[in-house]
Amino acid sequence: MNLEKYRQAIHNKVCLHCITLGENGRCTLTGVDRCGVELYLEEIVRVVHSINSPRLEDYVEALRKHVCSKCQNQNPNGTCSLRNQAECGLDRYFALAVEAIEEVDQKKKKKF
Repeated sequence: MNLEKYRQAIHNKVCLHCITLGENGRCTLTGVDRCGVELYLEEIVRVVHSINSPRLEDYVEALRKHVCSKCQNQNPNGTCSLRNQAECGLDRYFALAVEAIEEVDQKKKKKF
């Protein structure tokens, strides 16, 4: 799967509004604190492609099952202190990421 168009669309729709964006236009999260959107980009695109629903909750449920379950910050019981404290960028901006991915897909469909 070529992720570059999705990465660019998410950068434009999500990253440019993110609180961790540095003055140089790059994410300030590095190392252990790497951004969940970048870290799990391929899985996020797969999740969005697996759902066709007008309800964001359906996308969030799939995200929790297929992405958050792999994250080192989520506890075995499914809770996450980062999400609970609104410190998870993926959780905070997931709706925008869904929009960005779906916009890329719509542009692809128009080309055909």
